[in-house]
Amino acid sequence: MINDKLSSSNIISDYNRIYSGPGIRTNSAYYKWLVSIFSPKTNSKLLDVSCGEGLFLREVLKKNNAVQTFGLDISDVAISVAKINSPDSRLLVADGQRIPFKDKQFDYVSCLGSIEHYLDPELGIGEIVRVAKDEAKFCIILPNSAGIDLFIHIMEKGDRLIDDFQIIEKTATKIEWISLLERNGVAVEVVHGSNLWPELFQEGTFKIKSISKYLRRLMIKKLCPVNLAREFVFICKKRRRKCF
Repeated sequence: MINDKLSSSNIISDYNRIYSGPGIRTNSAYYKWLVSIFSPKTNSKLLDVSCGEGLFLREVLKKNNAVQTFGLDISDVAISVAKINSPDSRLLVADGQRIPFKDKQFDYVSCLGSIEHYLDPELGIGEIVRVAKDEAKFCIILPNSAGIDLFIHIMEKGDRLIDDFQIIEKTATKIEWISLLERNGVAVEVVHGSNLWPELFQEGTFKIKSISKYLRRLMIKKLCPVNLAREFVFICKKRRRKCF
């Protein structure tokens, strides 16, 4: 369902605000891990939908500079930063719910934690499927409504975790997300759990951040079961239509 209280202009303004400030990112080790499980092949075409600051695209090209990388984001501020982070990618300002590419253009399509922020998530999934080739591979990240962070917060604070950093935030369980994806033409093949990435040092320095947070995140990363992960990394393909 489309949220009638918000418009695309509201969303663009909010994301320009965010990307003019701290942005939305984690450290490079996290993006390297995503590249390793997605593993785009040489001479393939990859589109990162709602690419933000282009950090995933940067890591894709570091791993294999023979991949043709494309990125789009609704925020022009994000794209201006992405052009610095990943100058060899083809980048444009566009809405992930209205992708400005023809059908069946890409071998790989990623959308890393953005569909849940769309006015119409089903429209966004449909667009990802539309621009992907028949044998394409998808990497889609979505947040868990029953993740371990929520339970820890409730035990420590006694109330539910509220995150209003982004203008729209939808969450669901693994089964609910799989149902949504499959209704819209996506077949889930593998599900990885992902939690807050353990960071001992500030990236690019030897300055220690927080030892206690590092140890906590490391323990959760190693021990947390997939169903309790903070977010799910869905590796998918197009659903095959049944022939009668």
